[in-house]
Amino acid sequence: MTRRTSGYVDGLMSGATWGVVAVLLPGPGQLSGASLLAMSVAVAALFDTAAALFLLVRSAVAGSLVAVVRLLASRRVLAVGVCSVLGGPLFMGGYIAAVILAGPSDALTATATYPVIGAILARLFLRQRLHRVAWLGVTVTAAGAALITVDAGGSDDSVNVLVGVGVALTAAAAVASEGIVATRAMVGLDTNTVMAVRELLSAIMFGVVLLAVPGGIATAGMVVTDTRLIVPIVCGGVIGGYSYAIWYRSIRTIGVARAMALNISYAVWGALFAWSVRDASATLLAATGCAVVTFGAVLTILSGRLGPTDAPSTSVDPPPAPAAAPGLAT
Repeated sequence: MTRRTSGYVDGLMSGATWGVVAVLLPGPGQLSGASLLAMSVAVAALFDTAAALFLLVRSAVAGSLVAVVRLLASRRVLAVGVCSVLGGPLFMGGYIAAVILAGPSDALTATATYPVIGAILARLFLRQRLHRVAWLGVTVTAAGAALITVDAGGSDDSVNVLVGVGVALTAAAAVASEGIVATRAMVGLDTNTVMAVRELLSAIMFGVVLLAVPGGIATAGMVVTDTRLIVPIVCGGVIGGYSYAIWYRSIRTIGVARAMALNISYAVWGALFAWSVRDASATLLAATGCAVVTFGAVLTILSGRLGPTDAPSTSVDPPPAPAAAPGLAT
């Protein structure tokens, strides 16, 4: 398998695994007796803690735990810290709030704008130029994912759903920005090392926020003692940590815009899993959206064969990274 092909596979796999995460996280009505803020922070803190522990154990098994410590002690940790803020409190906290408010399908697909935002930011800040077919693929993918949520206003609790969609859109802007910062943060470093540090910092941040949120500790304690909640959250954290790691790897291999366009196939996976596991109803509009997302993802993959030939300046591949990471100056 070539490096570019591996990047496309990672992008699609990151979408499929994040779709699994969506149906594991608590949905509307599963967490009662606590404020939305306390619920969101508690679930996100436990989720990111599970993800961080998984990635640290993975690094230890791979013999790269020393690299994690070196990164934590370097100036480069500041860039990774920015990724943690964008992808942790801003994205994950907002995303979980959206899942609680609107349910997994609507929360997943409301973030469908993030590949387009990411493509624009990559063009502005990273000079990653896309072939016109790639732009079409990114846009079609986002539009198809958005179709799945058009009927959100028809829910029994349309106010909560629409508020959840708004929160998810804010989270989408945060995760698109994270992809841009992550591209810079990963230069010369192993993506698994960067991701382990990113999740560790995010878990610490959520822990601090949890202490400050009224009822946060009590809510976290309630979740931990309820096996119906904590087991899916921990499993989701492990799967989510892996999903994030391969998403970072895809960004590094094929560029921000294409990696995001393939990752957003989670709109399809999340909807399919919700329909099958949670017996959610499938509308014609949502099914059409799934088909459009698939078509957009195919266009995005095919665009990888056109960019270097039709327009040499449009390559999205980052410069080759050195094998070692000598740039971890403290």
